[in-house]
Amino acid sequence: MREQRSDEFPDQLHINHVRDALWRRPGQASVMIGSGFSRNARKNRPDAPDIPLWWDLADALARSLSTSRDQGAREIQALDLAQEYERAFGRARLHQFLIESVRDDDFSPGKLHRRLLKLPWRDVFTTNWDTLLERCLPVPEQAYSVVTSADHLPVGAPPRIAKLHGSLPGTFPLIVTSQDYETYPEQFAPFVNTVQQAMMETVFLLLGFSGDDPNFRRWLGWVRENLGNSSPRVYLAGWLGLTESLREELRGKDVVAIDLARHPQAENWPEPLRHTNAVEWILLSLGHGPIERRTGQAVSCQSARVYRRYSVLCSAFRSAVP
Repeated sequence: MREQRSDEFPDQLHINHVRDALWRRPGQASVMIGSGFSRNARKNRPDAPDIPLWWDLADALARSLSTSRDQGAREIQALDLAQEYERAFGRARLHQFLIESVRDDDFSPGKLHRRLLKLPWRDVFTTNWDTLLERCLPVPEQAYSVVTSADHLPVGAPPRIAKLHGSLPGTFPLIVTSQDYETYPEQFAPFVNTVQQAMMETVFLLLGFSGDDPNFRRWLGWVRENLGNSSPRVYLAGWLGLTESLREELRGKDVVAIDLARHPQAENWPEPLRHTNAVEWILLSLGHGPIERRTGQAVSCQSARVYRRYSVLCSAFRSAVP
């Protein structure tokens, strides 16, 4: 199968770079997973609402507080609304609100969660509170340890699944308020240092984040505060739909966007499937390629079934999906 040329998809060379780093020995790539990735979960009951994203959380908080909010800044305003909720009802009620909003038990890991963890990451970081990633374990390809507390980092051997912002059902605090974010670098310095080290030592990919996601922006800011002009380049991938101005803003912060919305045939993916198909395309791209053939490494992702699925997704970029 012919690999797409970088001049067909402008960001192909960047995903090739991440893939080549991923398959070096030992693994030279790390990944951070955001809330958008959880939308690839499987619902345990058909009437279960979707896992909330930042704007859903902002809407729910505003309704609970009987207040209005700026539609154009819902992601950032969610932090302020959570802070207001805590002041009104207390931290325990806020945690209960988040537990009831996320509804972790209503979902099971999807195929993309498992496909992600089959790849040889040095570490998998996540800002998500749900337990979808750890419920994939064990995976035969990688022996992950789960770290839910910064105190456990020294005893958690890589590859790790590190829960940076707390974890359901009871690893508190769940990081959500504006004050949580202001105090995080001091209160959870071991996590910040570990992510910073991963950014310095490995190719660092972000999945499940938007370009204006508060988690993405805060983590980027914390690392840049510590490293200044030595901040390493990181890669933000997905169906991003970035404007040219936002893409330039990110580039100025050493963030390279791998935006599947830029593909010349991107319009051929049906809108409801675009984000899921983009993530699957990215993971399949990372899971196979010329690096395996050059090194002779046997990779489980290189099955005929996976190649067929990858081919279908590539074809969907070139012709309309029936």
